[in-house]
Amino acid sequence: MVLEDLEGLGPEGAESSSDGEAEEQEEMEQGEPERIVEDDSWHSFEGHQDAVLAVAWSPAHPDMVATGGMDDRAFLWRVGQDAFETTEGSLATFELAGHTDSVAALNFNSTGTLLATGGMDGVVKVWNTADGQLVNTLEGPGDAIEWLCWHPKGNVVLAGSQDMTMWMWAAETGQCMQVFSGHSGTIISGQFTADGKTVVSVGGDDDCSLRVWNPKTGECTVTVSGYPFHETGVTCLGVHHEGKICITGADNGTVRICNIQPATKQHVLASINWSEESIEAVGFSLHQPLCASGGVDGFLRIWDYNTTTIERSKCEHPDVINRLAWHPTQPLVYTSCMDGIARCWDLRTGGLVRQYTGHKQGIQDLALSPDGSMLLSGSDDFTAKVFLTAGSE
Repeated sequence: MVLEDLEGLGPEGAESSSDGEAEEQEEMEQGEPERIVEDDSWHSFEGHQDAVLAVAWSPAHPDMVATGGMDDRAFLWRVGQDAFETTEGSLATFELAGHTDSVAALNFNSTGTLLATGGMDGVVKVWNTADGQLVNTLEGPGDAIEWLCWHPKGNVVLAGSQDMTMWMWAAETGQCMQVFSGHSGTIISGQFTADGKTVVSVGGDDDCSLRVWNPKTGECTVTVSGYPFHETGVTCLGVHHEGKICITGADNGTVRICNIQPATKQHVLASINWSEESIEAVGFSLHQPLCASGGVDGFLRIWDYNTTTIERSKCEHPDVINRLAWHPTQPLVYTSCMDGIARCWDLRTGGLVRQYTGHKQGIQDLALSPDGSMLLSGSDDFTAKVFLTAGSE
């Protein structure tokens, strides 16, 4: 039904010994020593041979996760004692090989039966989660895949590329359903609205625009660019679950909240300029009229989007914040930081609820289990870790 609806045209070394220079040279070649940190994770996955860039949790399975990395590989695996026992300790780990460059984006479909992986090789691959077998290779983009997502109600994949286009395919047949052209730079982020009837995308340097599309016809119904929108490259996007507004961040530290409905005359609803450094992550609370941003300055900022520019909380981190994850039922937001620590914050008070330690290098991505009881992180230290969240122990 979804396919029919959408068919239109058609991401201090150890001290030098007195023996001297030989040992010092060896230390320099090896780089800084491994950080010793307390690991409070419940499970650590060490199958990758390079940085883990992307993680995802199946929306339909409490124990199925996936990771993608700079080693050109993705893995599909399970977590938890039940999974350990039913798989005789193997955790049903499938290596998903075939990309020829870093796997920078991945996501499950709404039923958890399929996983899509996107590579810097410009290819999207679709996998069967039951057995790890390749279902389809989706080709078309002429450059690296920046991000990908699924239609919320069907097996349709949408992906954005550095070649300034977005592509939409029927995952199981491989049919290209639509190519969206109009951006004049890399499409940094994009997603369907919750009803699946609209696509929203943003462009980075050389574009600096927000665009709204009809996925059935490929028509661009709204373009927001120039003042009072961002005047530099857009870096991140969040679409409200009601599908009427979105939030964006840019590399000059600005945040904008926009009305994405075609009929409106005023699209930019709020202009927020609290930082001078790049915003890396933005989003909306699922249950309260709150939104948040985080970025290079290390501050998570939380505010009521109805009052637009009144900052409610300012939560300090020691390094760059690059991802936000929202708890599905509680007023909590999780941040990933380049200091290697994930943190949980209370949206109501701005208070730090808990820190999750174990990674020895920066965290690149976060995902929560469907019930919010577990947190998955991927890091530059080549590992992915699962933590029990506050209240789930």
